Amino acid sequence: MLPSFGFGEMIIIALLAVIVVGPKDLPKVMRTLGSWMARIRAMGNEFKSAFDDIDTHEDIRELRAEMAELRNMKLLDEDFLDEVEAVNREIAKDVQDAGDTAAPKPSAET
Repeated sequence: MLPSFGFGEMIIIALLAVIVVGPKDLPKVMRTLGSWMARIRAMGNEFKSAFDDIDTHEDIRELRAEMAELRNMKLLDEDFLDEVEAVNREIAKDVQDAGDTAAPKPSAET
């Protein structure tokens, strides 16, 4: 968790930045700092989405195991199972399509 800064602390940090960096180079330093922060946030979001995908796959795996158990116990009728399998195929196709569009395209320059 990030610490919260009050108005007084922000003024002190701004004055130190002007003294250390200088007023001429301060905009360039702030832009560089902003781009670094954007990269860090993008990497954090990428990690978060990867963990969410892993969690989703785990949930699907658990649901499949439960359905197999219910199927073995003969508690589900065949029409329901066919319907669930159709939905399962649609979900797998949507996940695959989403993964294909999210994957970075190789550039011709490399």
